[in-house]
Amino acid sequence: MNSIHPANEWLAMHDTFYRKHRIYQMQWAELDLSKFRVAASSFGGPIALFRDDRQLLEAGSGPLLDSAIRVYSASGNLIGKIEYDGLHIAAFSWNAREQLLCVQEDGNVRVFSLDDSHQASFSLGPEAKEKGIIDVRFWDQGLVALTGDYRFVYVNDIGEPKPKMLANAHITEMPHSWTIVPPHLTLSHHVEVLVSVGATILSIDAAGVQDQLLDQGPYACISVSPNGRLVSLCSDRNCVQVVSMDFQRSFSEYHHEQPGDVPVEIAWCGSDAAVVNFSSQVLLVGPFGETLSFPHDTPAHLVQEPDGVRIFGALEHSFLCKVGAESKSVFQIGSTSPSALLYDALESMRQHSSRADEIVRSIRDEMPAAVDTCIAAAGAEPIVEYQQSLLRAASLGKSFLAMYNGDKLVDMCRSLRVINCLASYDVGIPATLMQFQSLPFEEWVQRLLNRNKHQLALHVCRYMEEPSDQVYIHWACAKIRASSTLDDDALYRVLRERLDHLQPAGISSYVDIAEVANTCGYQRLAIKLLQHEPRAANQVPLLISMGQEEAAMAEAIRSGDSDLVYFVIFHLFKAMPLADFFQVIGRTKVAGQLFEKYCIDQDAPVLEDYYFQDDAFAKSARLILIENLGERDVAKLVANLKVALKMLHNDKTAALETHAMDTQIKLLQTQHQLEQDTPGHIFVGLPLNQTLALCLTLGNYSRASKLRNEYKVPERRYYWIKLHALVVRRDWAELARLANAKKSPIGYRPFVDECIQALQYQEAAKYITRCEPPSERATLYLKIGFYHEAAQAAAASKDVDTLRQVRSAARDPTLQHDVALMIDQITSRS
Repeated sequence: MNSIHPANEWLAMHDTFYRKHRIYQMQWAELDLSKFRVAASSFGGPIALFRDDRQLLEAGSGPLLDSAIRVYSASGNLIGKIEYDGLHIAAFSWNAREQLLCVQEDGNVRVFSLDDSHQASFSLGPEAKEKGIIDVRFWDQGLVALTGDYRFVYVNDIGEPKPKMLANAHITEMPHSWTIVPPHLTLSHHVEVLVSVGATILSIDAAGVQDQLLDQGPYACISVSPNGRLVSLCSDRNCVQVVSMDFQRSFSEYHHEQPGDVPVEIAWCGSDAAVVNFSSQVLLVGPFGETLSFPHDTPAHLVQEPDGVRIFGALEHSFLCKVGAESKSVFQIGSTSPSALLYDALESMRQHSSRADEIVRSIRDEMPAAVDTCIAAAGAEPIVEYQQSLLRAASLGKSFLAMYNGDKLVDMCRSLRVINCLASYDVGIPATLMQFQSLPFEEWVQRLLNRNKHQLALHVCRYMEEPSDQVYIHWACAKIRASSTLDDDALYRVLRERLDHLQPAGISSYVDIAEVANTCGYQRLAIKLLQHEPRAANQVPLLISMGQEEAAMAEAIRSGDSDLVYFVIFHLFKAMPLADFFQVIGRTKVAGQLFEKYCIDQDAPVLEDYYFQDDAFAKSARLILIENLGERDVAKLVANLKVALKMLHNDKTAALETHAMDTQIKLLQTQHQLEQDTPGHIFVGLPLNQTLALCLTLGNYSRASKLRNEYKVPERRYYWIKLHALVVRRDWAELARLANAKKSPIGYRPFVDECIQALQYQEAAKYITRCEPPSERATLYLKIGFYHEAAQAAAASKDVDTLRQVRSAARDPTLQHDVALMIDQITSRS
């Protein structure tokens, strides 16, 4: 194997090994990094270079010394250029989404994406603008800025920036150094700032300030460990200390005795070793004060990673990390562990040596552990040849095991293949296995897309058997942005042909593509693309933003989602003049109905204007009627109803409603007069039937008769109303006159039932003889206890069953004897 043995790169520190492995020879033609301000992203992300305008440079000293921000991959290939035309930059850095945050001295923050697809800006507030920004520290989602009056302003979430001030520490001079403790590492879950002031360090958060009472400062560099438990300090006298987060315990201390070596920055290699970047060397300080030195001739920069630290300069890019237990088990000189023996067995097999069989037999009982260790060591190994050898060794050991789940080996092969692909010079994303597993797979795909590596991203998605929709969407958006000569129709054909060819099933959403098309001025293209969007909830807002309100309304109605229709209605209501709004929703039946329902439920006065605009006379009249349901002022009520009547006259299809409204107005006027004639009784608001009943109950028979004729009450209904009212009034004489005036249109059974219900049996008996058919009379007599009459009526109708009931109910022996004779006579004849 031609590659250098992994153990040759190991450096011992106490009982631990560290490894500094060169991952790239930089491709940027030996740039002088001392002339630039540098911002490098973690997880193998890009490197941004910006001319250091704080230095005096010779005119025409280089083509890169302009105001643009150049973006390079970790391998040194130029992947982007941001033309920056803002004010002086106080600081800039990358966030977790590979967006470049540039904080200007006036307090404005500008956000740039790697592929120029997104630009945003926000302000850090009036105090930052007034006092200016001196320095900034960043974490994945937020930032803390130092203002000109030495106050700290912070933003917790770049996506939703809400600048807030930390407590005032009353600092009167520029701090020697400072750093932040991100919210996820603090007990309060709020950002904290560690500031070197004088000989001590101040801990500042939103609640207050705490002096840590140190006396070895000032400190030139401060850094917090990735787990938030330790703090590394480097004083201006080159004394490096590692202390606990509460500054109560000191774990290690190292004095760097080299004169003139100035500390530039400090980072962490894992969570137990500090890395200090001096002007001439990078120094690794272990947990017990031991050190490893890595000299450099050109300026170097540190990038802290979860499992190590990247070191890059003008010539090369290296990764410094702790050697894992699995790698030591396999590659440590003299190791006799099962994994090392299994690896040796593979080498013996390559040489066709019989020793391979002996080795395999010697570790047969420990073979599962050996296989697992080789797989894990392959994941930690940066050299591809040794990855392959370790995986082949694991595969060799697996073949001797009857029961072993090979998924772990397969997953490692797949992951390493993707990692090696990302780490190629062309891509320039040097991620370790730990880093690769720390982020969702979609994030790595997005990083490829940020570099416009669409073909590679598609292959990676297919290889890992993951959805590839985001690749197609990003490619289509990039195609639209780059197309300046094609019209809407031609660009639509290009997109559809490519998408249909690559993804026959279609992509999950077209909204993002349509939004980019609309932003780039291809509105017709955006509308066509939205026709393929399966979710109306995504479709409608974009159509609205494009000014396609009617199309948005049609899609919302087609979706059957009333909330979505209401969303369009409310937008139109706010955005349009009222008359235009009424016309738009009036053209769509469903929208008009939903708007009416909402206005009725919310008692909105705009509904009256809508009905007037739409010439909905019957609905306008109904609205007036509803509004006056509780009105007790008869004159006002009648006046309002006359207005409604006038509207109904304009609607030729509302003849029935017009007649009913006219009748109601007359009835209200009559009821008002009745109230005046009979004080103490309420007529207004009663239906016609109840008005008649109340008149009859009060004995005002003539007025009731007049009302009957005036409103053409049917005779049967009037008889029912009058019958009930007379029984309630106990006016038996008038009841008799009603029964005798002419043949009752409702019959006489109701007379009997009403009297029985009023417990007036004598009155009820008067009308039983007039009930039809005669067979019912015996039952009615029996019901009121008139047994003699019941027996006679039953005998006349030859109703034996009723006679038996009379005999059972009667208590008179004579009547019982007579009834028995009647039964015998009827039964003997039959």
